[in-house]
Amino acid sequence: MKILAPVNSPEEAKLLLKQGALEFYCGLNPEVCLSSREQGIWLNRREPGKANLKGLEELKELVYVAHEGGAKVFLALNQPGYAAEVQKTMLELLQRLQESCRVDAYIVADPGLIMLLRGAFPDISIHVSSLAAVLNSAAVAFFKRLGVKRIIFPRYVPLEIMRTIIENSEKWAEEKSLLLEGEPLEYEAFIFNDGCVFEEGYCFVSHGFGGAFCHNPPWRYKPVKVNDDGKAGEGKGWLDSLKGGKLKAGKESFSDHLEEYKRWLWIGIKNFGGMTGTKGYPLGMCGLCALAQLKAMGVSSLKIVGREAPLKKKVESVKLVKEVLAYLEEGHSEEEVIKFAKYLRGAKGLCESGYMCYYR
Repeated sequence: MKILAPVNSPEEAKLLLKQGALEFYCGLNPEVCLSSREQGIWLNRREPGKANLKGLEELKELVYVAHEGGAKVFLALNQPGYAAEVQKTMLELLQRLQESCRVDAYIVADPGLIMLLRGAFPDISIHVSSLAAVLNSAAVAFFKRLGVKRIIFPRYVPLEIMRTIIENSEKWAEEKSLLLEGEPLEYEAFIFNDGCVFEEGYCFVSHGFGGAFCHNPPWRYKPVKVNDDGKAGEGKGWLDSLKGGKLKAGKESFSDHLEEYKRWLWIGIKNFGGMTGTKGYPLGMCGLCALAQLKAMGVSSLKIVGREAPLKKKVESVKLVKEVLAYLEEGHSEEEVIKFAKYLRGAKGLCESGYMCYYR
C-alpha cells in the first residue's frame, strides 16, 4: 500500500518524499485557465488560495520533483459538476498539461467530465473522487465502464461494506451483462486527518467566505421544549409524554446526545493540527487500526487529508502512517498493529471513545 499525501507546493513534496509518501494530490487555482468573466468558479472542491498550486509552472516543478523521487502526482478536478463553457476551457487546460508536465492521473467526480476527458485524451488515467459517492458495486461497475483506473471511497464507509463492494463489483457487472475491460481497478481509502459533518457527495455547502457554515461560525445547540401543536413554548409537549416506555427522549438524554456530537465535531472535524498526542502526532480522524483489513481487501492507496493544512501536520501525518504501515508489513498481526497504532497516537481516551475513527 502507498501513502497518498496532500501538497500545495514542490517544496512540500520534497519533504514528504523523505518521510515515505509515494503519491501526491494537488489542486490548481482557477486563474490558470478561467477568464475574468468566469471568476467565482473553482477547478476543484477547495477554494482558491493556500490549498492549491499557484500556476502551471509550479505544477510542472512538482511533477518533476515527484518523478525524480519515484512518486506520482494526481490533479484534482473534482467539483460535483461544471458548466458546459467551463468544461471546454478545462479541455484546453488539459491539452496544455499533456504537452508540458504530464500529471499521472486526474481526480474527477462528474461522470460527464470523465466521459469528456476520456474522449479527448484516451490515454489519461482518471481516479473517481470521493465526491462521486461510490457507495455500492453498481456504481463501481458504472465508473469502470467509463474507463477509470481508481475508485476513491468516501469517508466513513464501513469496512464490511467496502469489502463487499470490492468483491461484488465485477460479479454484479457480469450478471448485468456489462462488458468490463482493462486492468483490475485500484482502490483508495481515507486513512488520516480531517472528517466531515456530511457525506461530501451529497453536500453543496460552499467552503468559501471563511469556511463552510458547518465550521464557521461555531454551531450552538440547546434542547427546546416543543408543544403538541409543533410550536416551541411552555407547557406539556410530546417529549414530556414519552415516559415509562423503552423510548426516553427527555431533556437530559437529548442534552447528552448534543454533548457527544459537539465532542466529535471538535475532535474529528474542527481540529486542524493544533492538538497532538503524547508522541507529538496530530489528532483527528484516523483509520490506522483498519490497515490490516484494508490491505487484505485490496486497497492500494492510503489518503491523508488536508491540502490546506500546515506543512508540519502533513509531515507528521506521513511519518505516523509510514511507521504503522511498516510495522504491518513486517508481518505483525492485526491485533499487534492496532495496539502499536494506538500507542503511537498517544491519546488512549480519544481512541477508545471512537471520536477519531473513520472505520469504527
